[in-house]
Amino acid sequence: MSERFDSLDRHYKNIEKLNTTTSTLFWVNAALSIVVFFVDDYLTAKNILLFVFTITTLAYFVIDNYLSIFKIPKVEDKRRVHLLTNSFNVPLDNERTNKYYNNELDPSLLKLGANIFENSLFAQRVTHEMAKRERIKVVLFIVVFVVALMFRTTEMELISILAQTLFASTLIPAYLRLEVLHFKNKAIFDCLHDIFLFQNQSTTENDERLSAKLLDCFVKYESAKAYSGVKQDTKIFHKINREVTQEWEEIKRNLNIGTSQ
Repeated sequence: MSERFDSLDRHYKNIEKLNTTTSTLFWVNAALSIVVFFVDDYLTAKNILLFVFTITTLAYFVIDNYLSIFKIPKVEDKRRVHLLTNSFNVPLDNERTNKYYNNELDPSLLKLGANIFENSLFAQRVTHEMAKRERIKVVLFIVVFVVALMFRTTEMELISILAQTLFASTLIPAYLRLEVLHFKNKAIFDCLHDIFLFQNQSTTENDERLSAKLLDCFVKYESAKAYSGVKQDTKIFHKINREVTQEWEEIKRNLNIGTSQ
């Protein structure tokens, strides 16, 4: 098998579709909550909009919690199994990947570290692009909220609706978790870069200090993903894949990863 293959792609595609649905529902709810304010004098229209708002809010709640509590953690558990399977060449399940992890190290903790090194590189690039997009959403809402506050004629009810949408919804918390995930992946990448930069290729696998550092990076990487609950954007991944793959190949050459083992 020469082409890239990941048996988990089908699961991530389902998550991507559900993420798109929740994003759409969020903006529908935000729009409805504002529109309801302007149809206060039209009782029938207001009742219809409130009914639709209730249904879309319930749908958003169910899908968002299904993703964060069940779907994403389940798929991430599978990804963790794939990571350990590739790192130690132990078939922990029947699913396989090809060209998802790209280094020629022998099965070992060092290979686990190299796999996380590559993952953290891609993760920080993808989350950086995702964060740029989310910043636009947050800034737009903040601008609208500030402008509403500046006009004394703005009804307090409308300001309350905007404040609830901005601060009491998942918009800002989700954005902050994304920024934290980006920061942590960058820190893990930098840490592993230093480890492989100073790691003596003749060092035995029993080097306790090296093993402890690699395991620490593994735990930090997995805990960062679990804390954030963020599904990285597949479209962005495919868009930057070639460029970041070339960067990874250059890093491997510069740090002598997978050569002269």
